[in-house]
Amino acid sequence: MTDPKYIVVQLTSGTIIPLLLTFLGDAVEVMIPWFIAMFTTVLADLTAGLWKSYKLKIPIRFSKACRETMGKMIVYFAFVLMAGTVGVAANEGAEWTKWLCLFIILIEVGSMISNLLKPHGINISMNAIIKAILTHSALPFSCGNIDELIEKEDVNQIREEELEKDREEQAWKERKSSKN
Repeated sequence: MTDPKYIVVQLTSGTIIPLLLTFLGDAVEVMIPWFIAMFTTVLADLTAGLWKSYKLKIPIRFSKACRETMGKMIVYFAFVLMAGTVGVAANEGAEWTKWLCLFIILIEVGSMISNLLKPHGINISMNAIIKAILTHSALPFSCGNIDELIEKEDVNQIREEELEKDREEQAWKERKSSKN
């Protein structure tokens, strides 16, 4: 019982564990609403993607939809975990986490809008939106720039592009499985 290693282990675990539990409790308290927000955002993006595929008559594969959705959820939940712990560690708490998570939600909203407009032949150019934001224009969607941001395309052309992406992915999977 008087072994120095035993005393050190008991002393450190007696002081570190309560501090760690307090830190994790604060972090989880900040993260829970953002976990729910990210989950809802990913489900909304999944719904918009399924709607796009249905309207463009693109075959919907359950495995691909699940794989992409689960991948997004894992990445976004890890992001919320990182943002929450960094926010609590930096003594910023919910403020830091809020802005980082809202940035990710903004990216997903752009994806949803793109998915909803593609079946109507409207393709939003993300490069033009980023360029408009980086050039510090007050309103990137003003009348002068709208032609650069939105590109009207034939719905059949959009459908063919989406099907071509699907064929390329299938070919890649076949090459990958033939190597194994």
